[in-house]
Amino acid sequence: MAITAKQKKNRIPRNPRKRTTKVADMTTDELRTMLESLIDIKMSEWIGDPDAGLELRPEIIESIERQRKEYAAGKRGKSLDEVARRLELG
Repeated sequence: MAITAKQKKNRIPRNPRKRTTKVADMTTDELRTMLESLIDIKMSEWIGDPDAGLELRPEIIESIERQRKEYAAGKRGKSLDEVARRLELG
């Protein structure tokens, strides 16, 4: 299956000075980043984009761009536990 531009962007950059990395040598954050990237790539391959070809309203595009910038800056949303408590789900 061909790799999309999004998948290439989400790949973990390789350190050019070090050809191979063992999981045992990774920090927790490096392992988490690698796993998140791999999961995102595989999910994109399996599911695809059910909304492909549809147009987004300008306010939705602005919201997505804002969220991407916040995510890239390290900001994350509320935890699942926090949302569940707020919605009184558990």
